[in-house]
Amino acid sequence: MNTQDLLDYSLGQLDSSSRERLERQIADDPQIGETAERLVQAIHLLLDDGEDEVDPPAGLAARTIVFVAENRNRRRTWNDYVPVKVPFRWADAAVAAAIFVASLLTLLPAVQRSKDQTYQAACGWNLQQVGRALAQYATLHNVYPYASPDKPGAQAGSFAVMLYDAGLLDSFHTLHCPCRGHRRPANLPPDSMTVAELRERDPEQYHQLLRQNDYAYHLGVRSRSGQPGPVPRLVSASLPLVADEPPHEDYRRILDGNSRNHGGRGQNVLFSDGHVLWHPTRRLSPEDSDMFLNAEMQVGPGVNLKDVALGASLVPFAGYRD
Repeated sequence: MNTQDLLDYSLGQLDSSSRERLERQIADDPQIGETAERLVQAIHLLLDDGEDEVDPPAGLAARTIVFVAENRNRRRTWNDYVPVKVPFRWADAAVAAAIFVASLLTLLPAVQRSKDQTYQAACGWNLQQVGRALAQYATLHNVYPYASPDKPGAQAGSFAVMLYDAGLLDSFHTLHCPCRGHRRPANLPPDSMTVAELRERDPEQYHQLLRQNDYAYHLGVRSRSGQPGPVPRLVSASLPLVADEPPHEDYRRILDGNSRNHGGRGQNVLFSDGHVLWHPTRRLSPEDSDMFLNAEMQVGPGVNLKDVALGASLVPFAGYRD
């Protein structure tokens, strides 16, 4: 007996002669009979749809038809489009909070860096405007603005008044670093003479005027006799003239570190040829290790043209005078 004959026998698909022959083989070999019996039972289990039939509840069909008809005619509301509510779980809230915090910690430094770079660029633009005014002044006078020794005690920030008096500067707003926050600039006095009188008559108001300046200006250079004087106009030279003001204690003492204008990260420096560079340190060159102090490591005019000393707004041109 082969497998096909055994399967046909179990399904009842053999003719009479084949069936009789197969039954004789089963009678002669009990093992074949046992195999055929198991196969018949298995096939019957597969083909059995179940003898017990379950009747549906009474009136189910009628109730279903009524429900469908009523639902079809019912007016739709917003609740029909609201998704099924998901049960609230604190674990889900914790995961969402963790994702939010991680995203915030990732984005905040990038946003702050972008903000700092924007302020740094705006500060550089301000210095370029000042550079144009200084270049025009130097073209007219062959020197850059300087109020000493003709006006002893005048502070470095008075260079802005001289530019304004010459019609080269519109307001002190250009001398305000964006990193220091928004401040309403005060109106400038009409001329340098009025400012000089104001310095003698009301020093506090004079200081309030110059405190609006967030930049440091070149304190001049000494002659061979040691007398301080203005920086001459040098067409081919690239001499630092203005920079973000140094850290100080009430303008009386210059502190270590970079300018506070940019959070101590560095300072923008305006050069005499009009370009502005960002310096992460106070070092300008191998010959000049500190742009805010002269070669003698003091606040005052440089000992020569290569010795740059940029003083904050209220620093006297000829140095501190106690």
